[in-house]
Amino acid sequence: MDSVLVIDDEIGPRESLRYLLKDEYRVHCADSVAAGLDLIRREPPDLIILDLRMPDMNGIEGLREIRKLDPDVAVIILTGFASVETAQEAIRLGATDYLNKPFETGVLVAAVRNNLRRTQLNRWRARAENEMAAIHQRLQEAQGEQERLAKMGMASAALVHDLRNPLTAVNGYVALLADEFRKLREQPASARAEEAAQY
Repeated sequence: MDSVLVIDDEIGPRESLRYLLKDEYRVHCADSVAAGLDLIRREPPDLIILDLRMPDMNGIEGLREIRKLDPDVAVIILTGFASVETAQEAIRLGATDYLNKPFETGVLVAAVRNNLRRTQLNRWRARAENEMAAIHQRLQEAQGEQERLAKMGMASAALVHDLRNPLTAVNGYVALLADEFRKLREQPASARAEEAAQY
């Protein structure tokens, strides 16, 4: 079940939202931005409904802090004091929707559904980006290992080539020497001793 966090200092709107959404969602409520941030840290919600005007820390400041904790969660701003400037600021800071108080029930429920879907898509995208980054990292590491092995292979090939030339010469001389010793066995014993000493 998706979870919704309602942050509003007024008990009336807060309880209205809790009652309206409780049958479809797990609803948590906070009476201040600070309390809401604590809840977000403990159990990240799938959607946040945030009042704009609150004492201590207002909704705009709260939105900044929420984005630091969770850049992907959808945030619906609610306000009874709408202005173009605050709406623009809220959208600029990452609010995904902006509704006026008093809100129509159907409009709010539709906004919650749409914005929950947005959170799911944002989180899916973030997971996909992380997975792709991890795959890219592994591929780069594998490519580096292949290049290292190729360099080792080329170094090994050069070493084998460098060793093969003198070993071929040594092998040839050993074969000649073996042939000379074979011929030496066919000579009389007195001649053998003298030539064997030379070899």
